[in-house]
Amino acid sequence: MDINWADIIVTSDGGYALTAFAFDRYDGMFVKLRHDLSVEFIQEYPDSVNLVEFYNSIVELPDGYLLGGYLQRPNYLLDAFLRRVDKQGNSVWFTYFGEYDISDTFSNYYKENDSTVVYVGGYITNNSTLMGRGPWVVFVNPEDGEIISEWRPTNSPVEYLHYIYPLPGNKWLLYGKKAFQANPTLARSFWALTDSVFNLENMKVFGPSMFITSFLWDFKPTLDDNFIAVGQRNADNPNNEPDVYGWLYKVSPDLDSLWSLQLTAPIPNVQQSGNYLGGVGVLSSGNMVAGGYAQSGNDIRCWLVKFSPDGCVDTIWCVTTPAWEPVEVEMQEAGLLLWPNPTAGAVNLRLPEPNTNFHGFLYDVLGRLVSTFEIPSGPGQSDYFLEMSYLTPGAYQVVLRDGKGRFWREKVVKY
Repeated sequence: MDINWADIIVTSDGGYALTAFAFDRYDGMFVKLRHDLSVEFIQEYPDSVNLVEFYNSIVELPDGYLLGGYLQRPNYLLDAFLRRVDKQGNSVWFTYFGEYDISDTFSNYYKENDSTVVYVGGYITNNSTLMGRGPWVVFVNPEDGEIISEWRPTNSPVEYLHYIYPLPGNKWLLYGKKAFQANPTLARSFWALTDSVFNLENMKVFGPSMFITSFLWDFKPTLDDNFIAVGQRNADNPNNEPDVYGWLYKVSPDLDSLWSLQLTAPIPNVQQSGNYLGGVGVLSSGNMVAGGYAQSGNDIRCWLVKFSPDGCVDTIWCVTTPAWEPVEVEMQEAGLLLWPNPTAGAVNLRLPEPNTNFHGFLYDVLGRLVSTFEIPSGPGQSDYFLEMSYLTPGAYQVVLRDGKGRFWREKVVKY
């Protein structure tokens, strides 16, 4: 199992059902355990047509299960799929969703009732551009796999979806990632609030920055009518801290970020460790437990974190941090000057702070990363000469990041 390739649920008979992935055969499998964790059955679904299958959702039905996920087709693009199985895991039917020449994926679901399951994900028409990306919501009849309705807009500010949950007043709470750069993709997490037909009412982008990987893998409604989410957050400076932190995040139904907390597991060599939280559960007391794994070198261990509704890991250590504001607040507009602009070949950068190490990024008008550069600190350092003569004419954006995770940006035109 892995946090983004599998699912596990408690079944109505007191047992458990989980999906997994066989690396030697690139096939998905479905496992049913009894209440004492003994194996009831293991079913594999060999596929001689497609390249890789990932089963990341299980929906229990009165007479079986609905398994879903995504697979890699012979053209190397992704498509969503559903497989209906009986109580013994035997396949009843299988169907593709999406378009063959477009990457479409299901990433999560919400079961409304035995006759409607809502799947969420997204689509990408071209990995090299920010255009042609969008969210995907599909209402499916689990009996036959027929689509009841779907939402697949072409120009929505909402993009790839990973979570959906209904709210009072016929509203939907959505979570996902919005790309700000293509190939390689740089993205920020977002919460969104929509009406019943997915008209956007509110949207908040959050997280440390689009240059620092962060993602929330699991979500649950809490007993105080809010939502708890857990996942991972990469380090600002992995040379001086763990590579990856476990991440706890609490949000209200109105998209108010209540608190955020990053954690490390108590393992040796913490500077070279990765800490991931892939699941969270809410106890009857209102406290919560998150689980995942931590890695230090070749040593991988499971870890659990129990915490209170206000983010206290115990009664002594209670150090939640404020949630991050939208991306515009984190970008430092003032302080970076460049000239000449427009330029025929090179541009001078007046750095926002002297004697500071900067990581530089140059993007084209479509948000694609064109080049990166480093500006080392030095005595009297205040300017940097950026060569652009090799670039085609057009508009570009220069972005600088310092060691504290702060960003500065400025546009420049090459003619």
